[in-house]
Amino acid sequence: MRSPNKFKVFLKRSILIPALYTFFTHPFAPRLRRLPAAAPQVPKSPAKVSVVVPNYNYKRYLKRRLLSILRQTYPVFELIILDDASTDGSQSYLEKLLPKLRAQFPGTSIKFLPSAQNSGKSINQWQKAFSLASGDFLWLAEADDLSAPTFLATAMQKFKHPEVVMSFANSVAINRFGSVLTHDFQTRSVDKQRSGHFTKDFVADGREEILRFFAVNCEIPNVSSVIFRLGQKIPFDKYLSEAKKFRQVGDWYFYLQVLRHGQLAYSAAALNFFRLHGSSATAQSQKSAKLLGEVKFIHRLLAEEYPLPEATLAAIDQEEQRLASVLK
Repeated sequence: MRSPNKFKVFLKRSILIPALYTFFTHPFAPRLRRLPAAAPQVPKSPAKVSVVVPNYNYKRYLKRRLLSILRQTYPVFELIILDDASTDGSQSYLEKLLPKLRAQFPGTSIKFLPSAQNSGKSINQWQKAFSLASGDFLWLAEADDLSAPTFLATAMQKFKHPEVVMSFANSVAINRFGSVLTHDFQTRSVDKQRSGHFTKDFVADGREEILRFFAVNCEIPNVSSVIFRLGQKIPFDKYLSEAKKFRQVGDWYFYLQVLRHGQLAYSAAALNFFRLHGSSATAQSQKSAKLLGEVKFIHRLLAEEYPLPEATLAAIDQEEQRLASVLK
């Protein structure tokens, strides 16, 4: 009788295959994080960073999300959790979880502010976050995302440049289970012009960044990747109120307005992990139709306000054609 192939038997019984799968798809696999050789040093007198976590029906992700914030190598001054009238038991879950986190992280002020009624738009929660933050900087960390331990220290390091108003990091896209969909998201998905602009760190004048790149498409795919400098007399509330007229590109509009006031900093290390959720074909179709119209509106607005170079105008035409083709 023929004996079974020993190698095949080994593969069936071995944990090697699932182990390799976990290594290459887990969001914190070092190979995919592109971490710097050494973690940034934290200053002796760190700035006060307020972290606001807007939540709506993300109970399943809350504990890991909050721990990924509280375990940052850069100290968190205050953590404010907002709940937009969740229906999945998030509020009762947080009421049980937060006393444990306060005991574990006594150096951080942790507040929970649930809402009795849903605000209707995520940007309303952003507006609330800016009004509540009492620190010098604000990190809007969405409840379903994650961050590497050195994210905050890396982003904050860029604020040594006094004109920087926003500092953001490269991202990894993950699915609802936490497996990696796209690493180095800025280069692979955001850089439509294939310019190589996001392959290394930079600090750029806000106006110049708009003229070359930000006018074409939204350069920041996920607000969890951004730290905002507060106290610069920037009318955040005004810009967010204006952004509410958009259904799909309000975040893009908001970033463009903030960049009027200073510089944009970028860290190429992929330290932010943002979660992509699937949606129904009907909902996607409705969003797509609205998206193309709003993108064209932003393009026209910028063309009227800024002397956009010919290369940027050509890239804008290509982006509109690409979207029209993709969103059919």
